[in-house]
Amino acid sequence: MERRAFWALGALLVAGACGGGGATGGGGAPQARSAPTRGNSNVIIEAEIAASGATSAMEAVQRLRPAMLRSRGAGSSVSNPGGDPIVVYVDGVRAGGPEALNNVTGLSVKEIRFINAADATTRFGTGHVSGAILLTTKR
Repeated sequence: MERRAFWALGALLVAGACGGGGATGGGGAPQARSAPTRGNSNVIIEAEIAASGATSAMEAVQRLRPAMLRSRGAGSSVSNPGGDPIVVYVDGVRAGGPEALNNVTGLSVKEIRFINAADATTRFGTGHVSGAILLTTKR
């Protein structure tokens, strides 16, 4: 009897790992799964901004992903706690530092994406020690 219980448990574990039976409730109809309240830590999407009630892109970032605004890189130190500021691009055009996010209303934003320093340098050239924020509007 112990051996049979062991094999049954093993079969359940394998079925669960393969996705068998977990997504349907015995009748074959898919069960609704709750969506995560927060997506990618480097991306803020339109629906999140609307749900947050943010009136500007800056407010959305501060409420939803404040780490995007954190200065990074060699310029950050005790004597220079701010380090090098994040560079902001709006629809592919360099808009300045983080303060540029104040000039974009929350309702006009489609997506806000953070990219690290290496990716920003590859895409836009030097001067992105802390990375970049790419803001896409609904246009």
